[in-house]
Amino acid sequence: MPEQKTKALLTIALWMAFVFIFVYSWVPGGLDFDSLNYAVAAKEIVRTNRWLAFFDPVYEGPFYYHFPLCIWVTALFFKWLGVSSFTAKLFSMITAVLAAATIFFFGKLLKNVWVGFFAVISFLITNHIIRLSQECRMDLPVTFFITLALLFFILAQRRSRLYYLLFGLATCLAIFAKDIFGVFPLVIVFLYLVITFKFKELIHPLFILGVLLAVLPVIGWIRLERLLYNQTIFYGWWYWNFLHLLKAKTFITVKYYYLWAIVTKYFYLLPFAIYGGYLVLKEALREKNKEGLILIIWVLIFPIAFSFGRQRLHYFILPIYAATAILCGIAFDKILKESIKLGVVKWTKYILVFGTAALVCFPINYSGRRHREIIKIAPFVDEVLKQVPEFDFFAYRQGKEAMLFYLQQISRVKNFGEKELLEEHMLGDSKIPRICLIWENDFKELGPSIQHSWQTIFEYNNLILISDQKRPACTIIIP
Repeated sequence: MPEQKTKALLTIALWMAFVFIFVYSWVPGGLDFDSLNYAVAAKEIVRTNRWLAFFDPVYEGPFYYHFPLCIWVTALFFKWLGVSSFTAKLFSMITAVLAAATIFFFGKLLKNVWVGFFAVISFLITNHIIRLSQECRMDLPVTFFITLALLFFILAQRRSRLYYLLFGLATCLAIFAKDIFGVFPLVIVFLYLVITFKFKELIHPLFILGVLLAVLPVIGWIRLERLLYNQTIFYGWWYWNFLHLLKAKTFITVKYYYLWAIVTKYFYLLPFAIYGGYLVLKEALREKNKEGLILIIWVLIFPIAFSFGRQRLHYFILPIYAATAILCGIAFDKILKESIKLGVVKWTKYILVFGTAALVCFPINYSGRRHREIIKIAPFVDEVLKQVPEFDFFAYRQGKEAMLFYLQQISRVKNFGEKELLEEHMLGDSKIPRICLIWENDFKELGPSIQHSWQTIFEYNNLILISDQKRPACTIIIP
């Protein structure tokens, strides 16, 4: 009976995760600036087949923002399934579902299946989780691997020290998934072992081996890139990203930013998380279940650590919401009677059946406003560019990252931001056809000689594609 209950609750929890996370993910678009930037880097890997120390076409230099695991996996999806908004989001969505499953088993391991079930619900309704899962970003992958690493650590305490090896492997993947975020399992575990006076665990051979598994592949990757290309993503990340965000005065925010962010963005679940934390501390003081302290350390360490940086953003502390979800699960398990829990399961099933049927029968083709015009005209622009063997494609006041991702026929683009530089380029001589993406109102403000010598190929919502007519050898057919 307990096994059947576990399977039933897990099935409902994962069903809910799939519906919440994958809903409308197939609709083109929806990617924010960072997601487009990472997706463009993945496209560049596929184009050049260079997987180490790869290039960033958006900023036209070595990629350095984060460690490469998410970019590598996205590049593999592009290679196998084609380049699209869906495949760009796929790794983040898959890891979000896996994070929900890991949270379920985490709650079950600490307490019972009801804790796991309500923890998954709490996680899915947490602010930013669903939105960020449908982006090409590192936030959900690193959250999943951190949660998995800490689950393996608890299994090492309860079942077999061999789980320390899996703890190290998951921590390694967490580091590769983003950067310094991934070392937090090591910090959390160290603090837990010190607080609970389990010093012998720190020198256990399998624990030491697990730590080595966490860091040695990262060191090997850095040295390999240095050996092959005399450069590495790590050095760029350390000097241009980590130290810059740590010290740059332009990013100054209030010291209590994370406290404010948690209170304002998580207010509807915060009382339950606090009550769950109280129950965990109560059990730990009674020597019943000290492993729950890992959740408390997990929740506190992220906002404290990132408060030392000058740039403070809410999604920097996103991994804490896996821990707060489990704390909420503990609280709901304590507060709700068994009959109410069963009622929640019953109505959740009804809602999921209705919601899934509605999605299948009425697949609304909803898309946001972000880069909508470029997304709409991208297939037509690609058809035009296919007809020209060599061309000079540039744009004026467009999203460079959006053009590089949604347009499949270009790998580089000049994006002018100043009118004078644009006019100089358009009036200059060229041996190859020139094609420009520009807003119609901006085109009308250019000099008369440019307006007479350039023709509009097509227009969509005030966004036009124009071509230089001075090259008689170039004939572009309007698709």
